[in-house]
Amino acid sequence: MGSEIPPSLREIAHFQGGIVTRKQALSEGLASGVIISKIRYRRWRQVYHGVYAMFTGPLSRTAQLWAAVLYAGIGAELSHETAAESHGITDRSELIHISIPSDRRVQPAPGMQIHISVRAGASCSQPYVLPRTSVEDTILDLVEAAKSLDDVREWVTAGRRVIGEWALRAAAGKRKKMRWRRQFDEILAGAADVPTQFGLAKSGLVPPASAPFASTLPASILPGSALPGRALP
Repeated sequence: MGSEIPPSLREIAHFQGGIVTRKQALSEGLASGVIISKIRYRRWRQVYHGVYAMFTGPLSRTAQLWAAVLYAGIGAELSHETAAESHGITDRSELIHISIPSDRRVQPAPGMQIHISVRAGASCSQPYVLPRTSVEDTILDLVEAAKSLDDVREWVTAGRRVIGEWALRAAAGKRKKMRWRRQFDEILAGAADVPTQFGLAKSGLVPPASAPFASTLPASILPGSALPGRALP
């Protein structure tokens, strides 16, 4: 095979914003020496330890987020402000926030904040879909991390508009412990009902949001066909 990129690896990169891990590259048949050569001659670039972009030039936001999730490893998912960004609730977050399972520890790379969560990795994400916390868990994580009551009120209001009061209450009911719980309940109890963005989109009053983080990849790594239902290596 030499230095030729296996088609299966190109397809993995396509679904991951052009990002692959060393483990993925090796498992798809690329020799270790080829990986080293591509980094040395700047055909690839190393984003984090063991995480590579299969192209040169600036990283898209999709590529940045995939690189962070892959660096953080098994069970990692976007959370907090970065998950809110991916759900269209906030603008781009300054740090990339990643949650990992409570039985793992990861040294955060520069520009990254790692959170330990008993819920991280519990749900089965679709293959090659950027892992992230649900809207309701994202809002509750941000409420728990809030530094002031104003911040709590802001996140609860945003969550109510996006996903609705009852979804927030149901998600909160699953948490044994929750910082700001009394204030959270009071804000929800005192709030007037408002249409959710999801409900408005369904009714046709507003158009549904487009898929987040669409990216344009170099033609050299675009696959010829879709990769059917493969598990994330």
